[in-house]
Amino acid sequence: MTNDASELDRKNREMWRRAAAGWGKWQAPLREATSPVSRWMVDAIDPKPGQRVLELAAGPGETGFLAAPRIGPHGTLISSDQSPEMVSVARARAQELGLENVEFEVLDGQRIELESASVDAVLCRWGFMLMGDAGAALRETHRVLGPAGRLALATWDAPEKNLWARAPAAQLIARDALPVPDPDAPGMFSMADPAALADRLGEAGFEQIETERLGFSQSYASFEQYWEATCDLAAPIAQALGTLDAGAAAEVREGARSVLDRFTTPDGGLEIPASAVVAAGRIPAEGT
Repeated sequence: MTNDASELDRKNREMWRRAAAGWGKWQAPLREATSPVSRWMVDAIDPKPGQRVLELAAGPGETGFLAAPRIGPHGTLISSDQSPEMVSVARARAQELGLENVEFEVLDGQRIELESASVDAVLCRWGFMLMGDAGAALRETHRVLGPAGRLALATWDAPEKNLWARAPAAQLIARDALPVPDPDAPGMFSMADPAALADRLGEAGFEQIETERLGFSQSYASFEQYWEATCDLAAPIAQALGTLDAGAAAEVREGARSVLDRFTTPDGGLEIPASAVVAAGRIPAEGT
């Protein structure tokens, strides 16, 4: 891994450490809004009783927790994240759900500290796109999967299909509080092209690759709730806002409001379209 990639990973760990409390706070509405993505991913790996499933970049863990009942008491879900604080959020949620077949690990997806061919399936929702070396992470994922092992992942679609995220980011970029995104660098929208994503999976050794765009909605009771959630959950945006004075921060907020006004519902809420790219692949069975 290059020095630049290592520095990016260090910054990411620090940002998501600070955001962990917000992900715990908002996990219920997030779970509901993003459930189409999580369900697609779990169905794609088709977990069976007794299997061993790894979730990378699990955050509050909800995608993997959908797989836990399907692998049953003799199976194991490894819920992992590079942030210990995120792992703590997931652990608390598993206790609420009464899940007893889950192990918790602090793991870096680019250097997975598990034996080769030690898991049957891997889930990674909105994680690979942020890693300093996504290619290494996909190769590591391939390494830890056993014969016929399956991977399912999600990334974000293009910015114009996710104005809930683009609106505040564009305001910050205009004020030089965020850099103009480099399309070749890791980031929220860096793996938005389904064809390019399929190529990445093929280069890492996966076969029977499928990709799909999956739309859903981000719902909020008001713009104020949207803004609070954004500041709690979007670590880069919160960090950039912290560099501005109060007047400039207020301008960013009102600029985002003007972009998102079109999604206001009759009761004053917001119903903002969102779009993910989901993908799945597998490695060959023994003897094939």
